[in-house]
Amino acid sequence: MLLSELLPTVNRLSHQDKLRLIHFLLLAVAKEEGCNLEPDREVDPVNALIQQLASTEAVVWSPQADSRAVQALSDLLDAAKAESNA
Repeated sequence: MLLSELLPTVNRLSHQDKLRLIHFLLLAVAKEEGCNLEPDREVDPVNALIQQLASTEAVVWSPQADSRAVQALSDLLDAAKAESNA
């Protein structure tokens, strides 16, 4: 099923079902990445996911850490300034 076919159905879900879907997708993606975020049945299930996420590292890419990206953004700004002054 394509995402474009799925989105109208997702939009019709209740708020609580949307949150359940987010939780399901988070667990599925984490499992694909080799992380097990399934809560331990003895742990408080409300806080288990939050505790597991807090102990998980996340890598966030930023153009500030990539000199080529910084240069590309600078070039775009220069081009925009040149166009507005023309």
